[in-house]
Amino acid sequence: MSFNDLKSASALSTLLGSATPPYALVMYTATWCGPCNRVKPIIQQKISSDWAKWSSTCTFNYLYEDGEGVDVASYGVSAFPTFRLYKTGMGDPKDCLGEVKGGDVEGVQRLLEEHVKELFGENGNSMGGEALTGEDAREARLRRLAGGNNNNNSPASPPAPPASSDTPMVDAGEAVIKTLVEEMGFEETMAMKGVKNSNGTLEGAIDWITAHQDDPMDTSEEPSGAICMVAGEVSADSGIVKSYKCNDCGKILSSMANLELHANKTGHSDFAESTEEVKPLTEEEKKMKVAEIKQLLAVKRAEREEVEKKEKVQNEKQRRNMGKEMAATREEMEKDERKRIIYAKKKEKEDVKKERERIRREIEADKLERRANKGKIKSSLGVDGYNPSAIQYDVDKGDGTDAPVEKISAIPKKTKTVDTRDNTTKMNDLITKIGQHRAGGDGGRCLSLLKTFIGNVVDNPTEPKYRGVNTAGKAYKSRIKGIVGAKKVLEMCGWSMGEEEKLLLPVGEEDLEWMMLVKGKIEAEIVRFNNE
Repeated sequence: MSFNDLKSASALSTLLGSATPPYALVMYTATWCGPCNRVKPIIQQKISSDWAKWSSTCTFNYLYEDGEGVDVASYGVSAFPTFRLYKTGMGDPKDCLGEVKGGDVEGVQRLLEEHVKELFGENGNSMGGEALTGEDAREARLRRLAGGNNNNNSPASPPAPPASSDTPMVDAGEAVIKTLVEEMGFEETMAMKGVKNSNGTLEGAIDWITAHQDDPMDTSEEPSGAICMVAGEVSADSGIVKSYKCNDCGKILSSMANLELHANKTGHSDFAESTEEVKPLTEEEKKMKVAEIKQLLAVKRAEREEVEKKEKVQNEKQRRNMGKEMAATREEMEKDERKRIIYAKKKEKEDVKKERERIRREIEADKLERRANKGKIKSSLGVDGYNPSAIQYDVDKGDGTDAPVEKISAIPKKTKTVDTRDNTTKMNDLITKIGQHRAGGDGGRCLSLLKTFIGNVVDNPTEPKYRGVNTAGKAYKSRIKGIVGAKKVLEMCGWSMGEEEKLLLPVGEEDLEWMMLVKGKIEAEIVRFNNE
């Protein structure tokens, strides 16, 4: 036989709503509660040994406060662990026969002996041999609380006579306290204070509790759910609860507010009620305490200012080092940029010099050929020198007639012959003039677009889509149309105005060598444009 884990609020409702077995002991516990963890093995041992005689009439169960749908505050549970004995069939977790707060194992055994063994024998019957109903059991409990000495506890037994004037006041007070706690649900400490501060009757105690239940120092105030209160250590014989004791460090706390403050500050969760009264500080002690706090605050402030001073110095050092690193990086970048500019200018001068030398050599070769052929030239000046490109007409054969000397049919026909010598100079002038439009970078954008148009045809000579230039497009209007000579560059490369406002380059009329030369000129001008 062992504990039954209820796991959820619905399991508790099912247990309390069932009529069999007639009794159920429920331990309300929490996983973080130290006293709960210490007392649970002891209770388990008791169930297996001394309490086995109640196994037929009572079940033993435990319910964690973090179970599904469990709200221990709504059940009236104010401390962990709390043991409650229920008469099953009632269904309400608040309606219990009695409860024991804290790890008081002997108190739990007394609770079982008082209710279960007194009403039931080993077979679950009354000591008189007759089973009691729920109403009969309730009447029996009321008679016991009223101070009767009936041991039969059967329905036929007459009610116990009321306490006479000779009955000790202590016995009557204990009966009132039990009635307030067990039947009416008041906290035990509040019930004790109500009896002490009234005329000892049930009505007087209720009137006092009603008038003082909201007092700031009222000990009936429920502890926080995160506090593990070991109840039951303070009884009516030991006095009124005047303070709380932390079992973790031994500190005495005057009120529940101080208890919660101490629990939040230290993380302690094991507390117990105490009758020790916390004496208030005298005026001299208050002054000493204030002076001590002020001195502690001054020390803390000085330590904080020292730390802030060191951090400020360290931050200033980091800021200066970062500034130096940024300045060095900026200087290095500027140095690299100057090197790139110098290299670009030097390369441009070398390219111009090489081009000038090449053109000079071609001119000299042209002069020599003309001298050798009576002023005629057999080839046109190409990009790489002299390359035959067409048939030469009007050549004197020596017989007084002008006729073609030779017809070269094997050479592919080029529909358009470019006079490289004359067009090169003109093209250089046009590209240079375009590069002089420096306002807003118009010249550079025009050169870039011209390079794109010409480069597309050079790189993809068989693609028709690169042979048309839309003169009504936004790019053409904003970059080429307003620049003098830009359209002429395209026309000199073979484009001509066609239909639908388009410049067209017919298939087979392109001179790729010439267009490559123009593209190189444009690229050189773009470099010069960007470096100036």
